[in-house]
Order: sequence, then structure tokens, then C-alpha cells
Amino acid sequence: MENNEFENIENATVDVNTQPEIVGNAVLYSVLAYFGILWLIGLLAAPEKDTAFVKNHVNNGIVLAICGVVAGVINVIPLLGTIISVVATLAISVFSIMGIVKACQKSYFVIPLIGDKFQIIK
Repeated sequence: MENNEFENIENATVDVNTQPEIVGNAVLYSVLAYFGILWLIGLLAAPEKDTAFVKNHVNNGIVLAICGVVAGVINVIPLLGTIISVVATLAISVFSIMGIVKACQKSYFVIPLIGDKFQIIK
């Protein structure tokens, strides 16, 4: 019986590329997710809204939009708030550009430092 198990393992084929194919306008909706409130298009109107690829980038867009609102609120504090807000806005801009590039490359993207902590869309 052990010999039969080894034969099954040897004859098994392994699919190295398990990532599903990205079809339609999924790349477009994923890129739009990084432009402010436009993540709503990928969340609500896109026919590809149920794909993991679009959900990943829409989730990143939502997290970055929330961070932008928090940076705006912190900006109300006179000196220290302004400095923190400027640094946060620059970081949000850099992460958005990184996300757009990854979406154009048809690759998943996790925002550094905060992306793995906030999963809004499951």
C-alpha cells in the first residue's frame, strides 16, 4: 500500500501559477481605487468587484482614504499637527503610487506598515 501512495505522489501534477486570471476592467477599477473616493466604483459598480484582485486594491484605497481624513483632522493642531499631516500626506501619496504601479503590473499589493493590520473588505 505504501508503494501505491508514492506512485500517486510521483504522478501528481502541481500547478505553480495558482493565481486566477485577471480579466475585464479589473486593472482599471484597481487603479481607480487609489484616487480618493473613486474606490467606490470598484466596490459597488464594477462587474469584477467580487474578484480577490479588485478587493485587494479597493481595500488599500479605503485604508488610504481613511488615513487621509485622519491626516486632515490632525492638521488642525497648530504646529506639530501640521508637520505630522504633511508627513502622512507624503506617505499616502507614495503608497498610492506604489499601489497604482502594482495594479498595472497585475500584482497584489499590501500597504507597508499598515496594510496587514486593516482588512476592511473580506
